[in-house]
Amino acid sequence: MNEKQITSYYTDTPKDTHEPGLAVMEALMARLGEPQASLRCVHIAGTNGKGSCAAMLAAVLRAAGYKTGLFTSPDLNSLRERIQIDGTCIPLSALAAVTELIRQAAVGLPEPSFFEKLTAAAFLYFQQERCDYVVLETGLGGRLDATNVIDAPVCSVIMPIGLDHMDRLGPDIPAITGEKAGIIKPGCPVVCAGQSPEAEAVIRAACRERGAPLRLTREDRLTVLSQSPAGQVIAYDGMDGISLSLVGTYQSRNACAVIETARVLDIGEAALRKGLAEARWPCRFEYFPGQPPFLLDGAHNPHGAAALVQGLKRYFPKARYTFILGTMADKDCQGIVDTLEPLAARFICLAPDSPRAMAPEALAALVRSAPARCAASREEAIAMARQHPEPVCACGSLYYVGVLRKILMGETEDGL
Repeated sequence: MNEKQITSYYTDTPKDTHEPGLAVMEALMARLGEPQASLRCVHIAGTNGKGSCAAMLAAVLRAAGYKTGLFTSPDLNSLRERIQIDGTCIPLSALAAVTELIRQAAVGLPEPSFFEKLTAAAFLYFQQERCDYVVLETGLGGRLDATNVIDAPVCSVIMPIGLDHMDRLGPDIPAITGEKAGIIKPGCPVVCAGQSPEAEAVIRAACRERGAPLRLTREDRLTVLSQSPAGQVIAYDGMDGISLSLVGTYQSRNACAVIETARVLDIGEAALRKGLAEARWPCRFEYFPGQPPFLLDGAHNPHGAAALVQGLKRYFPKARYTFILGTMADKDCQGIVDTLEPLAARFICLAPDSPRAMAPEALAALVRSAPARCAASREEAIAMARQHPEPVCACGSLYYVGVLRKILMGETEDGL
C-alpha cells in the first residue's frame, strides 16, 4: 500500500459507521490480540488544552529516559503526525503494516469508524515498539471514545471543560463533564486542571464513586515570571524558574496539569524542567515574526477563543488584529466571532477542507461590526491580510491553520 492508499483507508471511512458505543472497538481489539492491554497509558480528556498537555507530558517522559508514544488529533498535514514515538511520526512502512492487520481483523465486523481504525493503529504500533509510556488523547468526549478501551491508565487527566460537541455530549457543562469523566477508572489516579465549579463537582463525584485519588492543579500557586512570543518562565507550587517553550497564557495553566501528572508518575524535577523547556506543539499560539507578524492558534470553540483573546491581550495589549477565520459549521461559530470581534480590525473568512466547513459567506455574515471579506484559498487569505499593517491571527480550525503554517514555513525556508 502506498501513502495515498493508506490515507484513503482511514479518511474514506465515514465519521460514524455504527451506533455510538465501544462494542465494535472492543471486538476489533479482541481480534488484534488486545494490544492496548500491555501499554502504560496516561489518558487525557477535556475540551481545550488536552493536545498541548499531551505534547508537554510526552516531552517530559522522553526527558526522563522513557520510550514514549503519543497519540493526538487532529493532524496538521499528515495522518502520521497523530501517532508518534519520541517525537518521530510513525514510518510509512509501519503504518502500512498495522493498517493491513486492521483491515483483515475488521472483516465481518460492523465497519469501524475513522477514529477507531486510527486508534487501533496507534495501539498496535506502540505495542510492537514496546513503548514504556503512551500519552493518549481522547478524540471526542471520553466515556464512549475509542481510546477508552484501555482498562487502567496510570493516570487520567481532565483538562478544562467548556461547551463543545453539544449534539453528542450533552446540552450543558455537567452533562459534557460526565462524558469526559468516563475516562476515570476505579482506583486510578486523576489529575484535574482548573475547571468551573459545576465541572469540578462532577469530576469530584466520579472520583469518589470509583475510588480514584484526585489531584487538583493549584492555579493560585502559579506565577508567570516573564513572557514573550519566544517563550515564558513560570513558578508553580514550590518550583521556581520553569521555562516553557510554549507561549500563550493558557499554556502556563496547561503546564500546571503536566507538573501534577509528573508528580503522580514520580518523574524527577530535572526531567520535568527539561521536557517543559523542549516541548513543541505547532499552531497553538505560534508566532511568526514579520511585517505584519502572523500568529496561529487552533482555537475552534468559544472557550478556546476566550483563551486566545486573553493571550493576545497579555502579549500585545494595544493591538487590533486581522483575523483569518475558518470554522466547522457544527461549532458555535457566532460565539467564536463574538469572542474575537472586540479585538478585530477586520475578518478574512475562508473554508477549511472539510465537508463540515462553514461557508465563508455565512461566516462573514456573523460578524456584527468589523469589516469582513471572504477568501477563496489560504494563499489569497494571506495576501489579503498582508495588505494591512495590523498583526494577523489565524484561528478557528486546525484543518486549515496547519496548511497556513506550511505556507509560512515554506516562505521562511526560502528566506522571505
